Amino acid sequence: MSTITDEEAVNSDALDDQGTNQAEGRAIIKRLRDKAFDEDDAQLAVALGRPVEEVEGWTGGAETVDDDVLMKARGIAQERGVDVEETED
Repeated sequence: MSTITDEEAVNSDALDDQGTNQAEGRAIIKRLRDKAFDEDDAQLAVALGRPVEEVEGWTGGAETVDDDVLMKARGIAQERGVDVEETED
């Protein structure tokens, strides 16, 4: 029987191959909404093809972000020329 290391446990919580976790995924979605959709959950929901309640859940922290929506959010950001990745202050 093998044991899971701390690094493996962290990586298993990652949403994508970049190691994005839930907090980072939620932040990416919020930055996309704020920068590309006038801070409007409903507009972002239409762009992502998801119900507005689900988007509100992600931005409010009640829903978990999945890898599919994260990939879509990054794709929309790239198409619109919006930087959604965390920036250094």
